[in-house]
Amino acid sequence: MKLGKISPLAFSHMKRRGISIDALNDLLALGEVENQFDGARVVYLDAPLPGPERDGRPTPRLYAVLDAAGDVLTVEKRVRLRG
Repeated sequence: MKLGKISPLAFSHMKRRGISIDALNDLLALGEVENQFDGARVVYLDAPLPGPERDGRPTPRLYAVLDAAGDVLTVEKRVRLRG
């Protein structure tokens, strides 16, 4: 999926949460897409990207909400605790 426009809200969330444009591009390229009834899409990574083990710390997951035109509405870093 190609990166479209980024809303001011999404850009603000990215800046506050330390999410880079490269991370957003990777999310759009590698993430799973869930289509919504209104044409919007939620793109997410259900499992972390391969990398070094985090020593039992929570693993951050990324997701983005895109509108029907493909513009990024919001980006979030979610932490899922293993347990």
